[in-house]
Amino acid sequence: MPFFRTIVAALCLCSPLSSHALVNAGNPGGNTTAPTGLDGQPEDPGFANMFVVDGGTAVYLGEGWLLTANHVSAKWIELDGVRVPSEQVVDKVKRVKGADLKLIHLKEALDLPAVKIAAQPPEVGAEVIMIGAGRISEDKLTFWQVDQSTKPWAWTELPDAKGANMAGVLSKGGYQMAWGTNRISAVQGKWLVTDFSPPSSQATPFEAQAISQDSGGAMFAYTDEGWKLIGTMVTVGRLLPDQPGVVKPEKSNTLVVGSGVFGNLTMSLLLPPVRQEIIEITGLGL
Repeated sequence: MPFFRTIVAALCLCSPLSSHALVNAGNPGGNTTAPTGLDGQPEDPGFANMFVVDGGTAVYLGEGWLLTANHVSAKWIELDGVRVPSEQVVDKVKRVKGADLKLIHLKEALDLPAVKIAAQPPEVGAEVIMIGAGRISEDKLTFWQVDQSTKPWAWTELPDAKGANMAGVLSKGGYQMAWGTNRISAVQGKWLVTDFSPPSSQATPFEAQAISQDSGGAMFAYTDEGWKLIGTMVTVGRLLPDQPGVVKPEKSNTLVVGSGVFGNLTMSLLLPPVRQEIIEITGLGL
């Protein structure tokens, strides 16, 4: 299927990310501390600037400003390991009109370096670092033999890759900040798309996929001026029929996406088109 048609199909299968953590195939269950730039890891683009908030993730831009997805409630913010009700620490919230984004201003600025937003979109094929918080990933790949001739699809879990035609990473309870890597598969309008690929020459060493609660998480790309924020993760696409770990809670319109299976997509909002609006709202020199 041509990639443009794949994107259209993916948009029809998207669900806003509720609460879960980034999964990665290169080190399942790991990558929960800042990347070091050593042993094949990328340099740290701003791990300390990432925060857990109610319903998702936020990135600290500087001078008290947090950026997250607009559909993330952020009724509390985790500061120094403590969930603090937003009304105690937030003095204003501003919607970014040009995208599903919002800016949250803390009453007191944090002692963290500023994060810069890229002025130009990345090239297709550019490697990116993704950081998000949420449910803890299992520490292994899971393999399935999937019978696609049945309705629903029949997913049979296998002990190893022998006989498998599907694989991915499941999550479990709790949440934790984690990072991973991927490549830009498409820049389509306001969307940045990454494809969760199995180990191959196309996959990155820590190939990552967003699941629930990565909403508001950051996507960084390397520029001539170092790592810059290029996108905000907001949803997933190309979920597979009856994919394990994906459930729809009763009386909810939002899927809980608790797995990343090879072939899934992460959909992020492109930030360069709204960079000037963010600068005007925050007064930051981004």
